[in-house]
Amino acid sequence: MAGERYGRNSSRSSRNRTNTEEKVIVNDSGAFAAPASLQGVKRRSLLDETVLIQEQANDAPSISQDSFIFDDDPSWKQSISDIPIVPRQVKQEQQPNLKPPKKTTEKQSDGKVRKKRKNYDKNSSKRSFLAYVYVVIITVCVLAMGMIAIMMMPQTVGYFWKDFGNYAFINGELLRYNVTNVATYKQYYAYMGQNVIYPGIYIDGIHVGDKTVDEARELLTASGMDVSNAFSITVAIGDKTWPINPSNVPAMRNLGNVLEKAYAIGRTNTTDIQTTTETPFRERTNLAIGLRENGVNLTTTASYDHKAVQKIVDEIEAFVTRDPIDAQITSFDYATKSFAFSEAQPGVTLDAKILYDKIIAALDNAETGTVVTTDPIISQPTITKEELAANFNRISAYTTNTTSESNRNTNIDLACKAINGKTLLPGEVFSFNETTGQRTTAKGYQSAGAIAAGQSIEEVGGGICQVSSTLFNAVARANLEIVYRSPHAWPSTYVNRGEDATVNWPNLDFKFKNNTAAPVFIITYYHDRKMSAEIWGMTLGEGVSIELESNVIKTMQPVSEPSYVFNAALPYGTTKTTVKSRTGYVVETYQIWYKDGVEYQRELYHTSTYKAYQQVVEYNE
Repeated sequence: MAGERYGRNSSRSSRNRTNTEEKVIVNDSGAFAAPASLQGVKRRSLLDETVLIQEQANDAPSISQDSFIFDDDPSWKQSISDIPIVPRQVKQEQQPNLKPPKKTTEKQSDGKVRKKRKNYDKNSSKRSFLAYVYVVIITVCVLAMGMIAIMMMPQTVGYFWKDFGNYAFINGELLRYNVTNVATYKQYYAYMGQNVIYPGIYIDGIHVGDKTVDEARELLTASGMDVSNAFSITVAIGDKTWPINPSNVPAMRNLGNVLEKAYAIGRTNTTDIQTTTETPFRERTNLAIGLRENGVNLTTTASYDHKAVQKIVDEIEAFVTRDPIDAQITSFDYATKSFAFSEAQPGVTLDAKILYDKIIAALDNAETGTVVTTDPIISQPTITKEELAANFNRISAYTTNTTSESNRNTNIDLACKAINGKTLLPGEVFSFNETTGQRTTAKGYQSAGAIAAGQSIEEVGGGICQVSSTLFNAVARANLEIVYRSPHAWPSTYVNRGEDATVNWPNLDFKFKNNTAAPVFIITYYHDRKMSAEIWGMTLGEGVSIELESNVIKTMQPVSEPSYVFNAALPYGTTKTTVKSRTGYVVETYQIWYKDGVEYQRELYHTSTYKAYQQVVEYNE
């Protein structure tokens, strides 16, 4: 096939070659080799050939593959030599990416080749040196591993050398290996590997060494370490006691934490041993063995609920603490006018903080059977029974004379009985109308003379203004606070001007207030045309009394001529005087204080106005 292909091409290229014949050499594969005339030429190096081929490629003309004819024609060399070497013109539009070839002179090309050869020689020398270093390192490592393997023979395979020492690595330490050391180490290792607390460790004075954690817990619990027996104290205040123990104060002992700490001794490096050059295992071993001679005693502590303790202290404080109680009037016998008094009681104050601190201190010490107490602070009452009896008596009294009119006296007696025995506590207000109520015939009140709208009329309950006026005088002399009081339309005959107090159901009332610190008792009674009012309670002071004094500061005369008013209801030709002519007054009343009968204070108490009335005469003619 090759002969045919080449034969076909021979006719096309016969025009470009001569008939000169030259022998060619055929290689083993049958391909054509270089001409025999070139076989004696010295070969260039691969690098030179590469450079030369590149230079020829840059300068050679573009030759089509068809220009070369390889066949049996021996004149192929002449045909190639006949081809003129002319640089091929490459059109820019056909190969736009081709750059003009660099022009390299033969001298420049030869310099580059020498430089590359020099670099190549340096790299070859560096690689040879590194290879030598690697060989040395590997040799040393192999020897070292061999030495280690020889030294570890006793530990790895149990073979012992006779001519030089035997070594072993144990817990990070290189040890000279011998039977005695191995046996000792195994004993220490077995000793340290026990799952027990090391001997020489005590908890609350009880030896727990050579026991597991569970065994030690059982031992301590059986030895009275139960939390129920951790503490038991009693608080005593006076004749009252309060127990404090785990039944009312929840508590627990930190036995578990202490057992963990005991088990860790000798197993961790968190000890007080000074830092040495020994291995951690050797340090722990020394500590564990040293415990046999220098034991360690750990103590447990009981923790308890502080809030529960505070609650008990609050209960004790509430029970013990009380305010002082003054002596009181327990009763008053209105018939005998005598009092009964209660005993005064001192106050007791408990310092709860001091008591709490004492209880906490006893609990911290896990005390049993301890009695905790504290002295309360005693506060005395303000008034004792003796002081009350000496100063509680009749404060004031006042009596007025009544008339001989039977119905009027009956009304006065009924009003006195309604008021008598009234107790007025501190701050309470007395109301005459509320105390007596509405004066009605159902209650026994009679029709009697009274004043209404400036006229004298007949009214059921008439005359009871004498009771309110008499009571007013007793109240004023007892220095009680007057809340509401009104004078009559004109001055009364049974009290001085300015010292009366009128009442009328339901809008006109007489009120006063107990402004003292003790209760007051009111006594009112009618007897033998006399009406009396007494105020009993804490006296004004030894030898102190109060009187009233009234002075007229203005007099107002009525119109002299009467006023006539027609009244068709009157019989024809009769007249009737309905309003008498009365003089008006402005009166100032003073409260005068006496000490052993000597005046020492005078105060304006109030001012009363009684207006003047013109005479009114009704007629029918």
